[in-house]
Amino acid sequence: MRRLGTALLALCGALQCFAQTPAVPPEQVPSDAYQRIEAERVRETAAFDAQEAACYQRFAVNDCLKKVQSRRRALLADLKRQETRLHEREHVQQGTEALQRIEQKALDSQQKKAAILADDSAVRAQDKLQEQHDKQAEHAAKAASGSAGIAAPLSNGPSAADQAQSRESFARKQADAEKKRQELAKRLAGKAGQAAQPLPVPP
Repeated sequence: MRRLGTALLALCGALQCFAQTPAVPPEQVPSDAYQRIEAERVRETAAFDAQEAACYQRFAVNDCLKKVQSRRRALLADLKRQETRLHEREHVQQGTEALQRIEQKALDSQQKKAAILADDSAVRAQDKLQEQHDKQAEHAAKAASGSAGIAAPLSNGPSAADQAQSRESFARKQADAEKKRQELAKRLAGKAGQAAQPLPVPP
């Protein structure tokens, strides 16, 4: 009975050493290295169990068990050191990958912000250009209607020369406005991402 109890204690000690090995998620483990260590642990543990069982057939049982257990502890400690080195390499690699992910996210964020700012600048420039174009058209229409209103009481209507001059003046203003709009559009296209300077308000 005493021999059986000693064998059970030795087996429990071996199992406890095996259970204390830290579990690592499979996705973080280089499977070939860890599988090799685990296979060696299982194989050598079985061999030590057989050696301990053989010790009970000898006269000096305790001395035999101590030697086997000492070899078992040395082997398990060496396997544990190998696993620790693997863990350390994994942690370094994971830290490097995490840093690269953070840097890539920061770069993506900067690029998105720059694109948004460029889009906003282009939209604001286009809105201002349209607003100026509308004001110029409104000013020309008011000028044309004012000239017609002043001339109406004096005669039945503006003379043909006045009408031609008014149309020519309005056409020039429209052509100037269109030319300025095209020049601004070219500048915006040439300077993507930079805000365009507003056009001067016509006198």
